Amino acid sequence: MGKTKLVITLLLYILISIGIFLISYKYIQKEEKSLLKQKYSQISNHMKKNLSTLIEDKKNATLAFAISAAKDKKILNALLTKDSTNINLKPFSLELREKTNFKNVWFQILDEKGKSFYRSWSKTKKDSLLFRADVKNILKKKEIQTSISVGRYDMTFKSMIPIFSEGNMVGILEIITHFNSITKILENDKIDSIVLADKQHKDKLTYPFTKKFIGDYYIANLNAKDYLIDTIKKNNLEKILKIKDYKLIDEKLLTTFSIIELNKDVIGYVIMTKKLKDINLDSIKSFKISSISYVVMFIIIIGFLISLLTYYLYSNSIKKLNNELKENLKKIKLQESRNQIILDSQKNIIVITDGEKLQNANKELLVFFDDYKSLDDYKKDYDCICETFIEMLDDSYVIEKDYDGKNWAEYILDNPTRKFKAAIKRKEVVHHFTLNVNLSSFEDENKPYIIVTLTDITQEIKQHQKLKSLNDNLELIVDFKTKELKQLNDNLEKKISIEIKKSKEKDRLIFQQNKMASMGEMLENIAHQWRQPLTSISTAASSIKLQKELNILNNQELVTSCDFILKNSQYLSQTIEDFKDFFKQDKEKQEFLIKESILENIALLKDKLKHNNIQLHLDIAHDEKLLAYKNEFQQAILNIINNSIDAFISNNCKSKKLIIIDYKNNTLTFQDSAGGVEENIINKIFEPYFTTKHQSQGTGIGLYMTREILVKHMNCTLNIKNEEFNYENEKYKGLKFTIIFN
Repeated sequence: MGKTKLVITLLLYILISIGIFLISYKYIQKEEKSLLKQKYSQISNHMKKNLSTLIEDKKNATLAFAISAAKDKKILNALLTKDSTNINLKPFSLELREKTNFKNVWFQILDEKGKSFYRSWSKTKKDSLLFRADVKNILKKKEIQTSISVGRYDMTFKSMIPIFSEGNMVGILEIITHFNSITKILENDKIDSIVLADKQHKDKLTYPFTKKFIGDYYIANLNAKDYLIDTIKKNNLEKILKIKDYKLIDEKLLTTFSIIELNKDVIGYVIMTKKLKDINLDSIKSFKISSISYVVMFIIIIGFLISLLTYYLYSNSIKKLNNELKENLKKIKLQESRNQIILDSQKNIIVITDGEKLQNANKELLVFFDDYKSLDDYKKDYDCICETFIEMLDDSYVIEKDYDGKNWAEYILDNPTRKFKAAIKRKEVVHHFTLNVNLSSFEDENKPYIIVTLTDITQEIKQHQKLKSLNDNLELIVDFKTKELKQLNDNLEKKISIEIKKSKEKDRLIFQQNKMASMGEMLENIAHQWRQPLTSISTAASSIKLQKELNILNNQELVTSCDFILKNSQYLSQTIEDFKDFFKQDKEKQEFLIKESILENIALLKDKLKHNNIQLHLDIAHDEKLLAYKNEFQQAILNIINNSIDAFISNNCKSKKLIIIDYKNNTLTFQDSAGGVEENIINKIFEPYFTTKHQSQGTGIGLYMTREILVKHMNCTLNIKNEEFNYENEKYKGLKFTIIFN
């Protein structure tokens, strides 16, 4: 019997161990995936920031060359005499190639009419360059400018210096540099890249410098790798250009950077890729190994406890076991009491951050920075606590700077074996802190966050004799504070869950109120559109009855009247068809035409618009599409148009009533001429239950739900402002809604 119980206990232990390991391993895999996403996102952002810096540096260097070269009097004399034979800037270009990183620098001189006067790389001249926006701009403003643009030969950096004589502009010196030096610098960082000019500029490139294209997109850098070109072609260039953060393709991390020209339009792109094997993932691997080790250790401890329990259950020393257990419980309670006292005695600064933005902190931060009454006041001056760190002559002290592509907190996480400190100068006194950094995340969020504990060791630094003793105890103190933080996080998750449920219930009630208000407006619109047909049907029926009573009704008039009644009845039926699907809830997103969707809304309001003499102008291309919940989108648009109609009625407008709807560059705008909203309340119109109409006319939730749908459900950016505008040579003023689809 004893052996049977022992076997059952052993099998139970094995099953429990397998279950714990499988559940734990699944959780570890989830955390590992979350950490990888964060790592790849950080690398993508770093690549983009680095590229942005390189582009700005190249612009500045090109401008410096241009300003220096423009002082050559030979150029001014040549422009005045209309003779370019004495100009030879090609040796200067060759000298730059030999002694600097600028391997392909071109010089061009334009006359005062925007025609090419001299080119260092070609004998072609006297051709007009007015097809270029930057040339038109400098001829108009006559000011120094630097830009990126596409010409007949390439997409390049261009710095243009106007040349004056006696106050009149006689020409322009232009220095042209290429993207090759930038892509070579990226290549040194193990980043391969392709620079592309947008397909809209293909026809401008009469003499393409590299002679390479991907479809209609011109490749502007000479060192573009063949494997990257093949990868882009295989995976659809248009989809790659729409990548927001990053994408993993063929064991490589790929990201896209947009190049902006003078008029803020996208002129080109840089596609960058980095091999996954070149990315340092040691910290994530270490996390996985240590986590598995902890699970195995936990299973071993459970086995040990089960063994003890089994031994005492089947031994004759039950009484002795009880006594020992009581004694152990006393010791455990005593130790817990001591631990609690130690935890309660610690007053460390604890902050939650991503290394760049401060997200939260404990009260000790405000005790230290006592000039601030709240964390929000502190964040007005500092985005990150690292901004207060001062530099010390010791590499164990961290400051706010780039550590090989990582911020200070990430740098500490990647070096878990090192002890880091920070120094903060407060009221002319330097305080020293040890930094303990941990990576964690909420269970219902994929985004990790970093917990930083700052332990004040100022007195310990001053008292060198006690430093060793303090360092021996420091690790224990940090462990206690970490346990305290974990308990705090558990409570925080529960509170967040409760608040989320309350917020969802509130939004559900507001959404229902908005739907009922919208149904009321729909019934009003139906009444508008039914009133005239019903009157016509009633008149026709009365006419038939009267003619019948007078015996003057003939068959032709009966048929005509019946046809008229049927036609109006069909109109009433079609009106119901137009309205009946408006409040159906979308089950999934669908792709639909923006213009067609808005026209369906206008059809619902046509009588209301006609009754109030409101002209509605729609400027949207027929093929513009949107992927979203169509009914929600239509409800939001209907609320905006209804808001303009109500504004015309409330403000009793005497001038022409206009609503202009326009869509360009992922931006949908609604502009009316109803006079606008008072500036002191314009920021309140999206608040729930706020309305400028009488309580019998408005609930104040229509525009609130519009913002909820567009901002929270569709991830749009929604802006409003009062704006004056010209239409058909007349000035108008009204409210402008701007919806940017991100």
